[in-house]
Amino acid sequence: MGNKGKITILVVNILLCVATVFLTYFLMSSWGVLIRVAFYVISGAGIVVSFITFFLKKIAVLKSAFVLLIVAVIVLAAFIIISELGHLNDYESDEDKINGLVQIIGETGAWGMVVYVLIQILQVVILPLPAVVCYLPGTVIWGAPMATLLASIGVIIGSVISYFIGRIWGKKAVIWIAGKETTEKYSAYFGKRGKGIFVIMQILPFFPDDILCMIAGLTSMNFVFFIVTMCTVRPAIIAVYCFLGSGDIIPFSGWGIYVWVAIFAVCIVLAVLSFKYQGKFETWLISKFSRRKNSKVSAAPEPKKIELPPTYASNNDIFEQEEQENGEQPPPPENIKKE
Repeated sequence: MGNKGKITILVVNILLCVATVFLTYFLMSSWGVLIRVAFYVISGAGIVVSFITFFLKKIAVLKSAFVLLIVAVIVLAAFIIISELGHLNDYESDEDKINGLVQIIGETGAWGMVVYVLIQILQVVILPLPAVVCYLPGTVIWGAPMATLLASIGVIIGSVISYFIGRIWGKKAVIWIAGKETTEKYSAYFGKRGKGIFVIMQILPFFPDDILCMIAGLTSMNFVFFIVTMCTVRPAIIAVYCFLGSGDIIPFSGWGIYVWVAIFAVCIVLAVLSFKYQGKFETWLISKFSRRKNSKVSAAPEPKKIELPPTYASNNDIFEQEEQENGEQPPPPENIKKE
């Protein structure tokens, strides 16, 4: 991407942040401080991240910030429109407004479920949204079992689309979305270390699992293995988010508050560590797979050497010795006629 394109994305990001601030200040005045502060923080973080990634030439992160800011503006606009049409501004507290919003979405029936599945598809293919933002609203509206089913359907469909983006449109399309460095790095990982490392990266939260689906389409990984991995790993991870987020296992009151505070603290620490030490962790993980693969190769039996019978060897030595003494050359081999 040229400098003109980078500058265009930077300017658009700043305009989106400014638009979010103005919409929040003028049209979200009936909502509580916490909701408005959340949108202000998103706007400020968007400006800071956009400038840093622009000057550090991290184009992939700059594009991701662009997508996230668009999503923030869309969500904010949806809040404003639903608040006006659904008369949510008439409620006094944010809790009553959210309950009213959940009721409105729940009354849409199958249409609301279809929209929820489409959101899951988009978050895999083009929207790099956090898992909590994608899965928990469905848990609040339809409950953990139905949210797990709907989110799994959407995520699997989105993963298949990502796989065929790499398979059909090739490396240029994946590089445009994920960046050249990321594409080449993970392509080399899958090519040299096989399919096992792909499964591990889908399970662990340190890796961009959605981008890995596109890169998998560039490699020799067959579709059967890919779809079996997606149908096995992704629903299990989504179920963890949905059932924990439902409050049935860990309540949002009493002793559960302390547990949730501890969980959030651990997540923040892991996020910081993964951001800082992801390269070292990847190197360690790849080295483990390399050692295991090398040990399997070294454990393979060596081919047996074929030794000539002693009589043949002794007769051959005698023949060569006689020819050297007589000064004669051995006759050329006879031509073998093909039948």
